[in-house]
Amino acid sequence: MVFVVSVVWCIHAVYVSPVNSAASTLKQTTQVQARNKLLESTLQSEMHNTGNASTLNSSTKSELFQLTGALRPGQSQPIPDAKDVQDIPVFDVSFYNERGNLISGWLAISSPHAPVIILTHGTPGDRVDMVKRAAFLFKHGYTVLLFDFQSYGKSQGVMSTLGMVESGDILAAIAFLHSYPDTIDSKIGVLGLSMGATASVLAAARSTDISALVAESCPVDATRVPGDVPNDQVRDADRQLVEEVYGVDITLARPIDVVNKLSGRTAIFFINGDKDYQTPLDGMYALYNTAGSPKQSWVVNGAGHAQSFSLDPTEYETRVDQFFDAYLG
Repeated sequence: MVFVVSVVWCIHAVYVSPVNSAASTLKQTTQVQARNKLLESTLQSEMHNTGNASTLNSSTKSELFQLTGALRPGQSQPIPDAKDVQDIPVFDVSFYNERGNLISGWLAISSPHAPVIILTHGTPGDRVDMVKRAAFLFKHGYTVLLFDFQSYGKSQGVMSTLGMVESGDILAAIAFLHSYPDTIDSKIGVLGLSMGATASVLAAARSTDISALVAESCPVDATRVPGDVPNDQVRDADRQLVEEVYGVDITLARPIDVVNKLSGRTAIFFINGDKDYQTPLDGMYALYNTAGSPKQSWVVNGAGHAQSFSLDPTEYETRVDQFFDAYLG
């Protein structure tokens, strides 16, 4: 395969200064624009000599590329400069994930050593989608970290993996926080939305550093979400392409299989709308019943997918703050 990712395990922080921020932004924007071209070129080149992928002809590769468009989100909306974010006093930070991709984000310090909430977005999306939630958490005394998952927003990366590689982005964020002076010994919580919830559950299954997790509109199986993965043909194409590019099996992006690993170490709070047809309510109940204690849930009447906060922001703020206060306070 022509495209090679070197796994370096050199997670560290890169503090973006005013001097180099413009150059960094230009470089990252150029990289976002080049992703699809790079990936399309890769798919037309010789693939790994494994499985059925190595026997694909050019026509099949082209069809595969068309089917998997949802895995290439790019920058879905303009991401403002940190100084222009009005709801919360953020500043730019960046860090490398375990695959060597530079992850771009914002940090807002409430006070030194305060508990930190990492906010993780869905797909398509980026850190901007989480600003309103971050603002009320900051108001309640939490330091907040928002970032773009690999391949989203201004972060480096080729394509989405529906939570698999993105779970490693969360672990890299935790490593960054443990290296940053004001958060080096802070307790850590995560608020994940949709795909961000998938990645957060997968990350919490791998790490004991997450004390509390809000999983909002969390899929049971990230590869069986209507809209993102509408049918088995797309599911198989997604699986095949991600395996070729990243060497991971996205059909393992199943929070239902790992959520029980959080028992006794990570409190989890499931939030779901009763009008959510992408991650239906019966899925939340299945996750809740599989999870161990401590756990809680909240069904938001009338809310569709990822709409719980926008539909009832006051109650959402109260419940989420009380949850994090109980386990991070």
